[in-house]
Amino acid sequence: MKLVKHDATPHAALPYQYQMIHALNYASNISRRTATAMLGGAAFLPQAAFAQGAAIESADVIIIGGGLSALQAGLTLQEQGAKVLVLEATQRTGGRVYTARDAPLQPEYGASQIGRSYARLIELCRRFDIALVPEDRTVLPMSSLISGQWVRSENWESSNANKMVGEERALPPMAVGHKLMEKYNRLTDLQDWLDPNFADLDISMRQLLTRHGHSAEALRLANFSTGGDDIDSASMLALMQEQVRQRLDLSFGPTDAKPAVMGFQENIKVEGELATINNIAGGTSTLTTAMAAALGDQLRTGQAVQRIDMDQQGAEVACANGRRYRAKFVIAAVPFTALRKITITPDLLPLQREAVNKLGYGHTTRGFGVIDKPYWEDDGLEPSFFTDGPIRMFWALKPRSDENYHRFMLVFTGQSAADIDKMSPADARAFSAAELARIRPSMVGRTQLNAWYGWGRDPMIGGCRHLFAPGQVTRFAADMITPHAGLHFAGEHTRRIDFGMESALESGERAAFEIIERMS
Repeated sequence: MKLVKHDATPHAALPYQYQMIHALNYASNISRRTATAMLGGAAFLPQAAFAQGAAIESADVIIIGGGLSALQAGLTLQEQGAKVLVLEATQRTGGRVYTARDAPLQPEYGASQIGRSYARLIELCRRFDIALVPEDRTVLPMSSLISGQWVRSENWESSNANKMVGEERALPPMAVGHKLMEKYNRLTDLQDWLDPNFADLDISMRQLLTRHGHSAEALRLANFSTGGDDIDSASMLALMQEQVRQRLDLSFGPTDAKPAVMGFQENIKVEGELATINNIAGGTSTLTTAMAAALGDQLRTGQAVQRIDMDQQGAEVACANGRRYRAKFVIAAVPFTALRKITITPDLLPLQREAVNKLGYGHTTRGFGVIDKPYWEDDGLEPSFFTDGPIRMFWALKPRSDENYHRFMLVFTGQSAADIDKMSPADARAFSAAELARIRPSMVGRTQLNAWYGWGRDPMIGGCRHLFAPGQVTRFAADMITPHAGLHFAGEHTRRIDFGMESALESGERAAFEIIERMS
């Protein structure tokens, strides 16, 4: 990692950043010595070196995309004196960082959680004088609706609705897959997932649990909590690496912090100025807005790239609006769902092309709103709930410190999310209201659904996150990010060691360093 000293007052969390850097040794395979040399003086080409007439604008590096990874790559290169052009297809920057400013209560449609070890992100917040605050959205206790039968959490293990066997019965239904994957996770190092010695874990959850003799009911419930779309869609090897990364984050204290389940962390203990899980004051988009502003006119919106044509002198990038750009290097910092729509010449090598065309993306669709009256006081169940039906989860959230009402989040995942994304927003809302009324009548007339978002509906993204399918890690995960002539790759799907927003920053930084090294 490049250690840049800024003028802002040091953030109280900075010691954690340097612990992180020291511990990981910038594990995206660039040594400190190499990084230091790269930062000492990259020799970028003159701005007009590749100008091909007035219709073509030139730069040193063109970055396709406007999410966290693209913004990080752009800032890193900009700080080294490069002329960068960041081309975003839409009018909004941030990618899967998306604070819904125009929706009631401004919910986060995308990423929001910041761990104590998110070194790059913490440094960016310090640099732009953006405050971090402890996460303030505790999920209230959760009952379950399994095979048509409601069960309170404290009764689950002994309930006749629990058809699992032996030690399985103690597993909460909403975490069966997560807990069993953790049980069989042999990875200890952040890069073990790319080590051929662990290739036997590049299998599905179904294969993993069958290998260890688990019951049919454990497999059925695990289907709803694997971290993938279902029990067959995701490689355990990739998801186990994320568990290892989560354990590392918890090691940054407090010592009694507990791992999050289903994306939320109820333990928000503060040590110093950081909690176990933090948010950005004013919304996560505050950060991407600041990063975009720092790039100034080097960031262009409304530039939907259609072609990347490479030759011995560099690359020409053509957009749907007729604009053309030329540079020595290009960074593709968009999901593979978007990159597969861009014509690349000469084409990617076969294995790389396979990765771009076949890497999957998970489905998550969520509704956001407020609870007008505590319906749980009438039916005796816990406020939140998990189901094995179309609605995966309903998170009732503890009122925030400055609010006197409960918020909620309605969650669809996997095939349920894919199905509801095919509906119109009005039909999706109507279906959700009808399903809630059917399964829990006490909720009728007591909630207000204010906002709705499904990442699968976004044509530029196509899913909430990447998912390596079983076998894909060993087949192409290591090789798919190898630069192709002057084309480099970034985005959370190209991560090596991190997860969450930090993985996007890691990837953008790595791609920038690759180019700096080639130009030095």
